[in-house]
Amino acid sequence: MNNPDKNEYVVVDTISTDLATLLIGEQEKEWVVEVDLLPEGSREGDWLKLDDEGNLIPAPEKNGQRKKNIRDKLDWLRQNR
Repeated sequence: MNNPDKNEYVVVDTISTDLATLLIGEQEKEWVVEVDLLPEGSREGDWLKLDDEGNLIPAPEKNGQRKKNIRDKLDWLRQNR
């Protein structure tokens, strides 16, 4: 798989000892990278993007939205027991 375009979002699918599988775009194309290329503290499910220099960086705007969606679902479940 080729690298994603600059400023394209990717999500961390899996992390093993030395490799991570990232999913690119709506088609969720796989991109396997060395774990050392991930930002420190990256976890499965985290959103990242490729900066103008080709480095993977955190995408807090996407991670924040994911957390809000989870909170909303949990609130809904609590209210509709």
